[in-house]
Amino acid sequence: MSIGAKMLSNLRPTLRQVFAFSLLGLLLSLGLLFYLVFNGSEQTILKSSERLRNLASLQVAGRVTDYLTEAPRAVAHFEKQVSYGLVDPGNAKSIQEELLSLLLGNASISETSFTYAASTGFDSKGDIQVKKSSAGEVTVSRSPDGQFVSRHTWHEGTLFVSESTVLQISGTGSMPPVERESPAMDPTTHATFTSPANKFSQEDLLWTDLHWSQLDDDLPENKRRVELSVQKTIKDTHAQFAGVLRVGLMKEQIDAAVKLHIADLNEKDPYLIFLCDDEGRLITGFGKNSHITVVGDDLRMVSPDLPPQVAEALRQPPLKNVDKLLPVAATSFRSGPDIYLCTFRALPQTQDWIVGIVVPRDYYLGPLLQIRRQVLWGAIALISGIILVGGFILHSVGRAHFLIVRETSRMNAFEFSSSSNSSRLGDVQVVLTGLEKAKTAMRAMSKYVPVNLVKKLYHEGAEPMLGGESVELSVLFTDIKEFTPFAEQTAPDRLAGILGSYLQVMATVIQGESGTIDKYIGDAVMAFWNAPETVAGHALFACNAALECRAALRNLYDSPEWKDSPRFETRFGLHRCVASVGHFGAPDRFNYTAIGDGINFASRLEGLNKHYGTTIIASETIWSLAKEKFVFRLLDRVAVKGRTEGVTIYELIAKRMPGSQDSPVLARYEQAFKAYQRSDFQTALALLQTESNDPPSLVLANRCRLLIQNPPPTGWNGIHVFDTK
Repeated sequence: MSIGAKMLSNLRPTLRQVFAFSLLGLLLSLGLLFYLVFNGSEQTILKSSERLRNLASLQVAGRVTDYLTEAPRAVAHFEKQVSYGLVDPGNAKSIQEELLSLLLGNASISETSFTYAASTGFDSKGDIQVKKSSAGEVTVSRSPDGQFVSRHTWHEGTLFVSESTVLQISGTGSMPPVERESPAMDPTTHATFTSPANKFSQEDLLWTDLHWSQLDDDLPENKRRVELSVQKTIKDTHAQFAGVLRVGLMKEQIDAAVKLHIADLNEKDPYLIFLCDDEGRLITGFGKNSHITVVGDDLRMVSPDLPPQVAEALRQPPLKNVDKLLPVAATSFRSGPDIYLCTFRALPQTQDWIVGIVVPRDYYLGPLLQIRRQVLWGAIALISGIILVGGFILHSVGRAHFLIVRETSRMNAFEFSSSSNSSRLGDVQVVLTGLEKAKTAMRAMSKYVPVNLVKKLYHEGAEPMLGGESVELSVLFTDIKEFTPFAEQTAPDRLAGILGSYLQVMATVIQGESGTIDKYIGDAVMAFWNAPETVAGHALFACNAALECRAALRNLYDSPEWKDSPRFETRFGLHRCVASVGHFGAPDRFNYTAIGDGINFASRLEGLNKHYGTTIIASETIWSLAKEKFVFRLLDRVAVKGRTEGVTIYELIAKRMPGSQDSPVLARYEQAFKAYQRSDFQTALALLQTESNDPPSLVLANRCRLLIQNPPPTGWNGIHVFDTK
């Protein structure tokens, strides 16, 4: 398995984390669903609003276009009249009558003029060259008071003169001239003549932008009228240049065409509609204070009362991109606290004019936003309820999970003490009850089986199997002196209590020193070190356990709970050997123990204490590893029952303190024992006679006396043979 796969397999979330993530996922799903539903609804409504604005802008553009097409229709009509010979382009009277008929037939036309001249050719730039003497102009206009005024300009001598007349509609006659101007401006020099008469423009219909009416040239700006016009070259019946026709339309009609009520008739219209150019300059105004101003070569509107959302719309970048290739553009922007939607549409047949429509976004989304707020508060209430209920469930599950994890962690740490845990969740309570029963079983098992073995099997998750292994052990055997007579004279309940307290002290010390209690044999204890768990320096632990048991028993006997019970004398045997350790017994009932000759020898060492008056006897294998840390007395060389070879045994006295010296008693004893080994019994006896309070010295002294009386055979090796345990 790769490292990545192994890491993924170790990433196991807890129940609390799973529940918390599930709750979080539910909340996120609700939030996402809420977002998708309302965002989808919002997008649908906004698309519908965009289509509505497109239709409105198309309708406004259509109305403006319909108004503007009146001029091209008038030009086409005049052109046909000339081509059919019904109008003489060289006769001022004939021209005047046709121009008047155009105004009478179309109320949208504010003025018409026809500039005529005989062409002599074109210059290098394509500009037309004319005979001044043949040039003239006839203009018929609609005055503010509803009258029709005709103005005729012609060449007289070396100058141009003009004459204005108010036309009578009811008759054929006319009133006397109202004004005569001399000299007058040459009409063939005006841009409305030279531009369409250019060689390269004669077939085109040319539109102007907004401009002052030529009829109001002598009036102040605040009284002058604003119009836009279309010009077209007119040819006579012989397809020769006859002149240029100009048809003018008043701006007021354009303003009226923009005024369109888009919303329902019974509600206030939130739409703001305007005309502008691609530079963001207004062509239609807002409010009574709007006025015309000259901007470069064009006339534009200035509106002091311009709504701020319209001003912001005029600054939007998409406005500059609207053209023939991109006739419609939509955008949105913020003005103040509100968001507005805007649509721009290019107007054909104009000088790059654009229809703009602005409307608050809330006009479309208001009901949806209200519903969304209601649903949002409802969702918040629902989510709050889910959080509260989920929090309560999470708390309950978390507590149950905590109890289960805590108890299993304690069991994993081999802590099997009972706990009073309960849960309101039935299945969790079943688990907790099962754990308590398992701990009870483990506590019971650890009282029958070495606790270290139970711990090892538990952590390894292994089942015991028949068999063993050779392991070096330090073995301890203990026994109580003259316990059998005491047991025979003591009531069973009291005996069990006394023995229980005694063995509890022994077990606590041994296990505290990393030892394994193999078994209790009545009052005797068998323990060993280095199995089932490895214990470095196990001989030292065994020696320390024997000394600590002896000290702990003294404290027990001095304690009030011991009362009048006898102060037992416990004897210890210590030996280090290689033994077979494992599970022995029948296939269906095991016993974890250590077997071998060394185990029996440790038991024999414990029994030797009664012959020397000692409490702790250790073998040479123990002494060799522990002599630097503990004080020993070389006690004897013996052959215990069941063995023929002699072994050296030692009495364990105490822990060796830094800088301490061996006692004189021990030194004399060991000197005497060396003399005894040399068969110098007299010297040994002399050294031992002063130690009347040292039981081993008394034992060795008596043995020397016997050997003095009954000398040993030649070749005696100094080994004392025991025929009894």
